[in-house]
Amino acid sequence: MKPWFALVLAAPFPTLAAAHTCPADLSAWRRLLGAEWIDCHQVADLTTTGNPYTDPQSLTGMGFPPPGSGTLNSHYTQPTTPPVSGLQIDGWFPDACNAFQVEPATTAKDGTPFIPGCTPPPVPGQTCLSGCHHDGQFVLRIPDDWEGHLLTTGTPGIRDAFSSDFIFSDYALEKGWAYVSQDKGNMGANFYRAGTDEAGSGATPWLPGAAVQEWTARVRQATGAARALLQSLAPQYGVAGVTHSYVAGISNGGYQTRRAIETDTKKQKLYDGGVDWEGTLFLPSLPAGVRTQTPTTGYNLFTYLPTALANYPGDVAGDPSAVQALAAVGFNPQSQPLWGYHWGIYWGLTQKIYRLEFDPEFTGYTCSDPLGIGPSCIAPAALAVPPGDPDASYDYGARLAANPALAGRLQAVANTGDIQRPLITLHGDQDSLLPVATDSDLYAQMVALARKSRSYRYYVVQGGNHVDPLYDDHAGIDDYGNTVLRPMLPCVRAALDALALWVEGGVEPPPSHTIPRPQGATPDQLANVCSL
Repeated sequence: MKPWFALVLAAPFPTLAAAHTCPADLSAWRRLLGAEWIDCHQVADLTTTGNPYTDPQSLTGMGFPPPGSGTLNSHYTQPTTPPVSGLQIDGWFPDACNAFQVEPATTAKDGTPFIPGCTPPPVPGQTCLSGCHHDGQFVLRIPDDWEGHLLTTGTPGIRDAFSSDFIFSDYALEKGWAYVSQDKGNMGANFYRAGTDEAGSGATPWLPGAAVQEWTARVRQATGAARALLQSLAPQYGVAGVTHSYVAGISNGGYQTRRAIETDTKKQKLYDGGVDWEGTLFLPSLPAGVRTQTPTTGYNLFTYLPTALANYPGDVAGDPSAVQALAAVGFNPQSQPLWGYHWGIYWGLTQKIYRLEFDPEFTGYTCSDPLGIGPSCIAPAALAVPPGDPDASYDYGARLAANPALAGRLQAVANTGDIQRPLITLHGDQDSLLPVATDSDLYAQMVALARKSRSYRYYVVQGGNHVDPLYDDHAGIDDYGNTVLRPMLPCVRAALDALALWVEGGVEPPPSHTIPRPQGATPDQLANVCSL
């Protein structure tokens, strides 16, 4: 024991957080997490600046180097400093094997595989062994200076558990918070094939709607698992346990956030609040009492994306009649400079894969298993869907009549607006994939109808679009980039700070409003500073 005077002399000077280590035997941690497999790394820097254990893939991961191809942040965004040391636990929960994702193992930034793959099992119901991607993956990071907070994130698009590492994990770690994320239980462009086929049942179709139904359970599972392990480790960090727990996410991760907060009942309480960044709105029909901007404005993906596909190339070229057709279903005409990119990357792929998830009967499908590694059904959806493609003429109303099961599949995953904890939504008015008029404008009304407005804030970010790198494509290049667009990430991080202050300090955020774009601000200022 140190003499008392040594303690007194040392007291005024800050000391580095004690380094924590991985146990030689991970079995106890694995059981606490409820995982089928885990590993553990003691890392000198858990942030994306120095952490090799993060997925650099542009389609499924966070993109590399950040900011690089596939990243979710502007390249003007300043990276997290200084380094944050701590532990990273990677693993997967018991789940099926994704036979459609060609990825033998998750490969680190330095090219080293650090999560093994899996082999489809020989009989239904068994989990995977090796050779392909395993569903149900998660990543948990515990900084050495963990002070009791936990941030869970949903997963955007069709990506994996590492996709939000730069935008959310870095920020949480910098604050001394623990962080956990997951892969929604299914990922990749063929995620809609989730169901009995992924368990190795051979020549059977996928289960329509099954993949998205899993998303809410997986985000809550990751939170519950992380809380269990952190609670057991809390004495080592000098804290009582998980003091506050928040959830946040972008796009599909925003949908997971909404559902996590909507389903967070008193008996199953996991969260203290959430931040929803342009969450996807799933609805089978327009709820009673909710009004759209015009009678023709859409209210789910299938009620406006086919219009964007059918009007190509006129909409991309700025043909007035085509632009008006898109405006009629909810697109902001001012966002037309972004439509070319969205036609080539987002519109067709999104319509195709979600329609295959909820209404595969529209084009018919059969499955066979000639290689023993999963069915050969419809070919993977293409990024670009031309006007002649059946999905460009998809009529949601007609399909409801022709395929009554469609409504039930969407209802099973539908948002309710009945939030159980404080929630902040942010959405850009230039969003050209999930326009505000078809999405958050409606969700805010749903929250009001559920009489939960006191626990809700909705901020429309003037100039924000669906992904911040599109700001980089226009800034300093055209008037649209110089005077209209702005990155959203700093506003989302400001909302996360405001949420914590709201929950923990009783300081209410500003009333719902539009956050103006500060004219004359530099790209560096726009990408790093935002006031709610």
